[in-house]
Amino acid sequence: MPVIAPIPRIIAAVVVRFVIAPEMILNIESTKRGRQKIAFRCLSALSLTAPLVLVGCSHAPEYSIFGSFFPVWIFCSVGGLILAAGARVVIARTPIAEHLAAPVLSYLSMAIFLACMLWLFLYS
Repeated sequence: MPVIAPIPRIIAAVVVRFVIAPEMILNIESTKRGRQKIAFRCLSALSLTAPLVLVGCSHAPEYSIFGSFFPVWIFCSVGGLILAAGARVVIARTPIAEHLAAPVLSYLSMAIFLACMLWLFLYS
């Protein structure tokens, strides 16, 4: 039997005790709703513990500019803002601009989307 380190064993016990199935510990009858609640808690516990397992990137991409290191996400954010500003100029010249309900949110989400796409295309 493999030896498990004490800290993960304690974390697993806490997750099982308080997150996954407190109903089972209290001997409450298992109903359909109770099973769904347990399944939801298992899924939430998995989604909360998965990032702890997935950490550990080898190296963050960065550029050296005059001896100072800048993370690449800054350049992708600036690129997304510039592309969104260009898209705003194009949209402002079309009749679509009149139909935007919340232009600030539209352009902000467009800038975020374009920055993420730049990151995806250039650095993944």
